[in-house]
Amino acid sequence: MNMKTLGKEKIDISRSNKGGDSFYTLQILDEVSKGKPLTQRDLSRKLGIALGMINSYLRRLAKQGYIQIVQAEGKRLHYLLTPMGIAEKSALTYRYIKGSYQVFTGARDRMRHFFDDLAEEGVESVVLYKASVVAEIAILVLQDTPLELVAIVDEIGAPRKFLGYKVDPIDVLRQMQFDRLLITTEDSPEKIADLLSPYGVEKKKICVLQ
Repeated sequence: MNMKTLGKEKIDISRSNKGGDSFYTLQILDEVSKGKPLTQRDLSRKLGIALGMINSYLRRLAKQGYIQIVQAEGKRLHYLLTPMGIAEKSALTYRYIKGSYQVFTGARDRMRHFFDDLAEEGVESVVLYKASVVAEIAILVLQDTPLELVAIVDEIGAPRKFLGYKVDPIDVLRQMQFDRLLITTEDSPEKIADLLSPYGVEKKKICVLQ
């Protein structure tokens, strides 16, 4: 399949902060700070990590003075955020945002280079396939390029809004004129090419992020 591709680093935000597990620590402190009844099983489900690991995190955070574990009725436990915990949550939030921004700027720069290459090839207009996080970055970068964003399309029943832009169902592609269609999801390129073929989208027009 003749598709232009854009390289992409796989960066795990949850491992980008000090200690490697600070992302989970931040999530736990954030959940505790809400002041609602919370069980270890609730945290395990929300964070997607093992119950035993949640227990280990909570014991460590209590030992560090970030949370207080209070015995309630029966065998139930209540978790309270301490002043030290509030300060640590603020620090972790700052580091998380800073790390996330660094990842974002890296993705933005790679996207800009990608669009610059398209412009050098003579491409003048693009369509984005699916409203996604990647599409958000693409929309931002496109504003500083000579390329025209013709449309954002998705498998939806009716038009909706995405960052102020209308998202159209894919059947509008039958009537649209554009130079490239950029896939902004992790869906298989072959699957998307087959899906869009009945709407007149040629494989050579598809740009794939991978």
